[in-house]
Amino acid sequence: MKQNLLVFLFFSSFLNVFAQNVEFTGQVKATGLFYNGENSPFWFHSNQRGRIDELTNFSGLISTHGFYNLSENSNLQVGLGALYQDGFADKLQLDEAYLAFNNSWLGIVAGRKQREELYRGLSATNQSILWSLNARPLPGIRFFTKRPIFFKNNRGLGFQASYEEYLMDDERFVENTRLHHKSFHLVYRSSPKFQISAGLRHFVQWGGTHPEFGDLPSDFEAYTRAITGRGAGEDTGDGISEQEINGLGNHLGSYEINIKTILAGYNVELIYNHLFEDGSGSLLRNTPDGRYGIFIEDPAAPLDSWFQAVMYEFYYTKNQSKNTPTTDGEDNYFNNNLYRSGWTYENRVLGLPFITLGPDRFRIANNKILAHHIGLSGMAFNKVPYRFLGSFRKNYGGKGSANTNGKHVLSSYLDLNLLQNIVNLNLQLGADFSETEGPNFGAGVSISKSFL
Repeated sequence: MKQNLLVFLFFSSFLNVFAQNVEFTGQVKATGLFYNGENSPFWFHSNQRGRIDELTNFSGLISTHGFYNLSENSNLQVGLGALYQDGFADKLQLDEAYLAFNNSWLGIVAGRKQREELYRGLSATNQSILWSLNARPLPGIRFFTKRPIFFKNNRGLGFQASYEEYLMDDERFVENTRLHHKSFHLVYRSSPKFQISAGLRHFVQWGGTHPEFGDLPSDFEAYTRAITGRGAGEDTGDGISEQEINGLGNHLGSYEINIKTILAGYNVELIYNHLFEDGSGSLLRNTPDGRYGIFIEDPAAPLDSWFQAVMYEFYYTKNQSKNTPTTDGEDNYFNNNLYRSGWTYENRVLGLPFITLGPDRFRIANNKILAHHIGLSGMAFNKVPYRFLGSFRKNYGGKGSANTNGKHVLSSYLDLNLLQNIVNLNLQLGADFSETEGPNFGAGVSISKSFL
């Protein structure tokens, strides 16, 4: 709390100093939720940017963003947001606190900044199967290309890339764990109507202080070994074997292919993510595990059209290298023996939210799933913007966890923007139906006001 207050005061002072030259926007938002189960329906709290917890009944947000134009094509941006939610966290937090530089092709962010929502909020994972909007953003620094950079003109061969460093400052098994992320995608554009990209995304959790082994390697050599995926070397820490630390850190990655085209006037995108956490997965020995999706958008749809965009995704994570003999054994997605808090932040999964924590919200308990997901958006009755999410999944538990084999879950969510005048008033309806538990119904009201 004290750290959050100091950061809040620093950014408030910064905003006051540059207030005369900065263009500001702001938002105030309050959300109230009611549900009959112990936890809220799945889509009430999943992919909500860490602002809504499973036990939340009230959430409040206030944020402001400032823009200072350096030139016609570049600007500086500053953002500050305060978040309160009851339930599991029940405290005041920083939703955002960042400084950013943007030009036509490059973005640099320092601090804690919410990521862009893609696919009109219809996806179950947003950007990647490993990197969703399920948790609050981590503090760090990020360099990224804002669009494909082509070697000649605006077509042919090009690339997109990112390089990021974060500190996992939450309460976790290995304190002050560091997180490295990089991505590189080759892009080929033959015309404005066709583009294909293929590339790699890599994450590694490394460093930090282990409760048994003490400070884990965190010097520059350890950093270079971590980001390149090389072996841990001799200095792994007292009592830690190279096999246990598995390449100096907890590595996760995904191969990604995206195809964008225009068919009969519709924007169409095909999506494939293959996830891996060790050598066998990187060699595709856990195929067919991954994400398969299609997004269709009508850019010329009338404002009163019922259907303006649709998305379908299929997720499968049951294989986990079980059928192929490997030296690194069967996978255990989002879990790790050394970094025992796994692929989570503030007791929320960072990637695909269908992979879930156990009742203690400490270890991943369910990472073998089969799921179908659909999202729709448009305008209902000529005047009510809506967004609908529907998911059917079958949970098969996880390695060493309680058996949830055969647990079918159907989750639905409907967001209706009933009022767009002085304030925005949204009504949310959600429901979960499970073969092992009774139905869970929920309703929520969100009131927000934007300032330009």
